[in-house]
Amino acid sequence: MAKKKHSPSRAGRKRARTTAKPSPRVTTRRVTAARSRASSRKRVAASRGLRPLSRPETVQVTLRLLDISGRLIRDPETFFTFRRVHDRRQIGDQVAMELTGSAVTFALPVATGELAVCELDARRFRFAHSPVFSLTPGPPIVKEATLMREPREWTARFTRWADLSSPFDDLKRVLRASPGVTLFSKSEKAEPLAPSLAEESYDRMSGDAVMLAKAALLNVYYRLRGSREPIAGERSWFSYVSSILAIGRERVIALVEPDMERLVRQIHASIDEFRADYERTPAENHRGNVPPDMQSRIDSMISIKSSHDKGNFQLTLTHLVDPHQVLLDVDIDENGALLAHTADLFKHKLSGGTHPHDIHELLVLQDGKLGGFDLGYRLA
Repeated sequence: MAKKKHSPSRAGRKRARTTAKPSPRVTTRRVTAARSRASSRKRVAASRGLRPLSRPETVQVTLRLLDISGRLIRDPETFFTFRRVHDRRQIGDQVAMELTGSAVTFALPVATGELAVCELDARRFRFAHSPVFSLTPGPPIVKEATLMREPREWTARFTRWADLSSPFDDLKRVLRASPGVTLFSKSEKAEPLAPSLAEESYDRMSGDAVMLAKAALLNVYYRLRGSREPIAGERSWFSYVSSILAIGRERVIALVEPDMERLVRQIHASIDEFRADYERTPAENHRGNVPPDMQSRIDSMISIKSSHDKGNFQLTLTHLVDPHQVLLDVDIDENGALLAHTADLFKHKLSGGTHPHDIHELLVLQDGKLGGFDLGYRLA
């Protein structure tokens, strides 16, 4: 009688199908900018037949790493880790080098039919990947990747009040009419940052939390000044702001003309008509953002959110009684189709909220090449 063949167990079959885990990072080679340029020249010379190749056949890969303004980045130490796409195995050593505003070139071993990608880990920019490329023999490969700044590695440099250009006239008007602006807080009534945030007080604002709030204020101003209400299309959303009560790294709290609430309610009620630009969003989860001394005056709330591809803004209007006033809670987040390929970069729930420097990057990426683009600050 023929011997019965052994059938592997279910567990055994499962183990056989398990994909190998990526290999851990191995030795890191640190390359100076000068050595990198010299090596690049040698590889180019070799490819032109100026001397015989003494090493195995390689694929020449040049990476151009750009900031959101399209400039080749400078970074004190960037790590490059090449991996095969199909199993995430590392190719060669990880390489670390200073970037000085030039492209960098690598020679990778040929592997016909295989695809690879490079992990880009810069000190002052967010982690990213290069586009996928082939290791099949062929002409030199050039790939570009845009890296967004790591927010905590950069400092906002603000334009002085006297040097702000005419597009900031509306912001100046509102700040002059806003005594006692506070740093946003849900838990308690905050002390004013200064009697006024206009003129010299604007320039003297200091402290990490305050500077982030100042950047957020300018981001909000840029978005609302550049967005007209969609019903008559005659006024910008910011033109309805009467005075600012509080600023924070994620939001601005302000008093606005009652007409703004009327417009938002009309959009909310006829959302299908405005679906291309706005969507309904819950307002109650913004109740806690109303200043503590106004909580008992809340009569009703309503909220809409822009559905643009650039830094979405949410407008939450709270109707207050005794006396009748309308409070605006406006914030900008990083959602939108623009960021579909970089959504994993933003983990704001773990880092204390949306960072205004991230919003800076989005606005520059979207509008930075438009004539007269000016946020009132830059990152340095």
